[in-house]
Amino acid sequence: MDAAPGRYCFSCGGRLARDNPGSRCARCLHRGRLEQDEAPELPEHFWQTDQLRDAFAAQHIGLVSVAYRVNPHHRRPISQERLGRWLGLTQAQVSRIESSPPIRDLDRLTHWARTLRLPPHLLWFDLPGRPRPRPAAVTARQELSSRGTLMPVALVGGTLETIRSAALAFRAADRQLGGGRLYAVVVRFIQTEVTPQLVGHTYPPSAVFAAAASLTDMAGWLAYDDDRGDLAAQHFVQAFGLATAAGDQALSAQALVSQSHLALENDRPRDAVRLANAGLALVRDDPRCGALRSRLYAMKARGNALAGVSSECLTALRDAEQELACTAPGEHEWLSPFDEAALAAEAAICLRDLNDWNAAERQALRVLELRTPDRARSRAFTNLTLASVQLRRGDLDAACETGTRVLDAATHLASDRVVSQLRALGRRLEPHRGATTVDDLLGRVTATLPAHRTAEAP
Repeated sequence: MDAAPGRYCFSCGGRLARDNPGSRCARCLHRGRLEQDEAPELPEHFWQTDQLRDAFAAQHIGLVSVAYRVNPHHRRPISQERLGRWLGLTQAQVSRIESSPPIRDLDRLTHWARTLRLPPHLLWFDLPGRPRPRPAAVTARQELSSRGTLMPVALVGGTLETIRSAALAFRAADRQLGGGRLYAVVVRFIQTEVTPQLVGHTYPPSAVFAAAASLTDMAGWLAYDDDRGDLAAQHFVQAFGLATAAGDQALSAQALVSQSHLALENDRPRDAVRLANAGLALVRDDPRCGALRSRLYAMKARGNALAGVSSECLTALRDAEQELACTAPGEHEWLSPFDEAALAAEAAICLRDLNDWNAAERQALRVLELRTPDRARSRAFTNLTLASVQLRRGDLDAACETGTRVLDAATHLASDRVVSQLRALGRRLEPHRGATTVDDLLGRVTATLPAHRTAEAP
C-alpha cells in the first residue's frame, strides 16, 4: 500500500499509509489491541524494583499484583479492572486477592504466573514442566533435613528473611491500598508465620521477637487507619511487650511513639508528651535512632501544640529537625521510616493548631512537593491538613478544591480515617452552604463516600 509522504506513526515512527487517516500504523494498532487483551512482554529491568522483589519474597500473589500494576515502567498504573480482564476475573475478585491472605492453590498461582508472564526464577512455586533452579544452599538444607539433621539457626534465618520481605511488601502495599485492605492479611501473617516462631524453641532468638514487635506495631497502624482505635491500642501495647522481650529499646520507643500518636487522636496532649519523653529516654544515646528521636520530638511538639504551649512546641520541632539532619546511616532495620516529608506533615499540624496559617500551609505544600504520586494516602492526609488551614483562613474555594483532590484519592484507598476526616471537613463546610464550590463538594461527598460502618475485629 502506498505510503503518505510526511505522515508518520506516532508510536513507531514508520511512515503511514495514504488511506490511514489516524496517527498510528496498522501494526501498532494491532499491537495496542493485543495489549488490551493480554499482559505485555516486559523487559528484565521491570522485575528489579524493590517492591516486586519484596512481594515475591513474601510469597503473596496479591502483593505481586499490586507491585506489578503500579510499576513505574507502565505509562500509567494498570487498573484492577484491566488486570482482571487478562486473568478472566472481575475487578472485585482482583481487589479481594490483593487484600486477602495469600493464595496457596497451585492451579490458581500457575494461572496468574502464566498470564502475567512472571519470571519462573522469581516464583516460590514450580510451574508444571518448568522447575525453578534451586540455589545450592537450599538444596543442601533439604538434603540435611531429609537425613534428620536439625538446622535451627538456618531455619530461623530463613524465617527472618521471609518476615523481613513480607514486612517490606506490606508497607509498600499499605501506602497504595490503605489499612482497610491489609489489616486482616497482616494479622493472619503474624498468627500463622510469626507467632509459631516464638514458641516451641528452647531459646527463641531475640531477632524473631523484634520482627514480631515491628509487625505488631504495623498491624496497630493498619487498624488505626481503618478507624479501629481500640484494636490499634491493643496492638501497640503488645508491640511494646514484644520489644521488651527482644531487649530492643528502639522498638520499645517506637511502640511509645505509636501510643503517643493515639493519645493525640483521643485529645490527651499531656499523655502524648509523657509517652514521647519516655521514648526519648530509651534511645538517648543510640546512634541508629536519629530518625526515631526526630519522630518522638515531633509527637512532643504536637502534644504541646494541642495544649496551646507554643514555646515548647516550637522547641520540640527544632529538636526534631536537628535529629533528622544528623541521622547516621545504618538505621535500625525494624523501625518504621521517618523522613523530611513526614516531619513536615507533623509540623503542618502543629502550626495549624497554633493558628499560624501561613507557616502551616508552607509545611503542607512541602510535603506535597516531596511525596510522589504513589504515596496516595500520605498526600491525602496532607491535603486534609491543608484544606483545614485554608478553611480556617476563610478561603472557601481553595479549601473545596483541596477537598476535591482528597475525595478523588479516597475512592482508591481503603482508609476509614481518610473518609472520616473528609466527612469532618464536610461538616465544617455546612455553614457555608449556598456557595457553589461548597455545594458541589458536599454533594460529591454524599454521593461518593461509603456509608459509615461499625468497626469490628476481623
